[in-house]
Amino acid sequence: MRASAIFFLNQGIGTVTTERHQTMLNPLSILMQASTALVVMIALAQSLSPAWAQTAPRPPMRPAEFGASVAAKPVPQPVTPPAAPVLAPPVAPSVTVTKTETPKPLPSTTPAPEVLKRVNAALNASPYFSAYFTQLVGNRQSEGQVYVMKPGKLRFDYDPPVPTEIIADGSSVAVRDTKMATQDIYPIGQTPLKFLTREQIDLARDLKVTGIRVDPDRVIVAVEDHSTFAGTSKVTLFFEQPSLLLKQWIVVDPQGVEISVVLNEINITDRPNPKLFVIDFQTYK
Repeated sequence: MRASAIFFLNQGIGTVTTERHQTMLNPLSILMQASTALVVMIALAQSLSPAWAQTAPRPPMRPAEFGASVAAKPVPQPVTPPAAPVLAPPVAPSVTVTKTETPKPLPSTTPAPEVLKRVNAALNASPYFSAYFTQLVGNRQSEGQVYVMKPGKLRFDYDPPVPTEIIADGSSVAVRDTKMATQDIYPIGQTPLKFLTREQIDLARDLKVTGIRVDPDRVIVAVEDHSTFAGTSKVTLFFEQPSLLLKQWIVVDPQGVEISVVLNEINITDRPNPKLFVIDFQTYK
């Protein structure tokens, strides 16, 4: 088709040229021949365009000495954050609550051995205690602090103006006059309250029990100590119901002098300072 089109085009142009030399053509003939040539050229262009598209050369490869070609940077895509994990609500640990039974008051019909057993358990519940005390001897009243630490240690500090201190260090008892700077020493076994400082208290073993009474608000135990200095001392102990804490005692010494001591603000938690129970043999003679 390409060869025939070129031949037809050459023939048309040649004819026009020959006739121009031979004779003078009229304008209408020239216009028709030119139109015919234009149509042939358009047809030739349409027939050749597919071949040109198929044989179009590719761009040259990048020379190796220039290095590898750089690939286009990828367009970053938006990152969707991971969904937050769904956590189960925390499970509270199981707690076993132990109910502490409130002690009940001893009834008045409680047998004497059971009363002594409960009273001994209360006295042995703590290895130490401290308290404020009020002491009454006849018409004279004094106050101070008392400290007990088992075994064998005891101290009474009297508030002024009473110049008296009583200290037991485990083997001896010193009755001190702070105003005169003097003190008297006695064996601890001759004091009527020595049973309070025993490591394990047993009233029926250590003393002679002479009476027991159970009231709604207190338990009363009466004992006698035949080993005190100068004879027998009678001691009456008062325990508060239902805790059975020792709240009061009354001592009647061998001369018949009655000494009453009432305890307040009893502390069985804080351990007393051991230095409180040291007898000073240098300052006091």
